[in-house]
Amino acid sequence: MFKVVYSKQAVKVLRKTSELDRLRIQKAINKLPDGDVKKLTGGSGYRLRVGGWHIVYEIEHDRLIIEVIKIAPRGNVYKH
Repeated sequence: MFKVVYSKQAVKVLRKTSELDRLRIQKAINKLPDGDVKKLTGGSGYRLRVGGWHIVYEIEHDRLIIEVIKIAPRGNVYKH
């Protein structure tokens, strides 16, 4: 079983989203690797799509950790 760790940015976004979106996002993260997941090109991470949201995360297999790096609306997730 993997432990989920959230970045400061991800926690901040989750606090600001509606309760419905927050629950949907957290439920989808807890079901990883199932869902609408794609490997990021040119990087080591993955993208999970939940409705209009994209979640960027990495998996540390040796430590059994899923690190949620960024949560953003679909059009803004890859912008810095």
